[in-house]
Amino acid sequence: MVNILLVSHSHQLAQGVAELVRQMAPSDTVKIAVAAGIGEGNQELGTNAAEIMEKLIELQSPDGILVLMDLGSAVLSTDMALEMLEDDQKANIRMCPAPFVEGAIAAGVQANMGADLDAVYREAMSALLAKQEQIAPGSATPAEPAQPAPSPEAADQSEFTVVVSNASGLHARPAAVFAKTISSYDAKVNVTNLSENKGPLLINGLIAVMLLAAKKGDTLRIQAEGRQKTEVLAALAELFRNNFGE
Repeated sequence: MVNILLVSHSHQLAQGVAELVRQMAPSDTVKIAVAAGIGEGNQELGTNAAEIMEKLIELQSPDGILVLMDLGSAVLSTDMALEMLEDDQKANIRMCPAPFVEGAIAAGVQANMGADLDAVYREAMSALLAKQEQIAPGSATPAEPAQPAPSPEAADQSEFTVVVSNASGLHARPAAVFAKTISSYDAKVNVTNLSENKGPLLINGLIAVMLLAAKKGDTLRIQAEGRQKTEVLAALAELFRNNFGE
């Protein structure tokens, strides 16, 4: 699994973001570490290149490490930390300029789905699209174009429609569960928000789900194709029946 390092001037901020990620993407395999603050108990504002280096060594993984930083000198300190590492230690470490909070959550969900470092990086970089679409509808463009939904006549395609019953719609937590569930099956899932005329979107991560802007009462068409299309649709239907545990 890809691990994640949060580099911030504020220890409290970084710990809070780490807790958000763990709530959205609980995992025993994705490690999330914090290198933040300076001074006694890391309570002063600042960043420490030596601590960043130590955390990068602790997080070493064959799948790689994604590093998110809050402000300019956090980037400089991370650069210094990378320079202290041996070439083989830093070969699979990626610094990511995504927004600190949204990027960390998107990256955490994607990493928890077993995605590779490139996919985790791309998802983090798309993290503001859902907020952009919510504030300025029609202005967000996915970083990767969604694959078109299979035609209704396709032999390898199944679908169902469902009305969203969650009081808050498919907000971040149920959206993360939705994406994670799909990743467990050998199938591709496209979703269209029929009420808002959004989609179809290929659901390949948290951001794709949130771009649907699915609120309570919206009707979704969920289409699946692939070897486990029946199983994934059954699992998704169960999520809706149980209101995603809310």
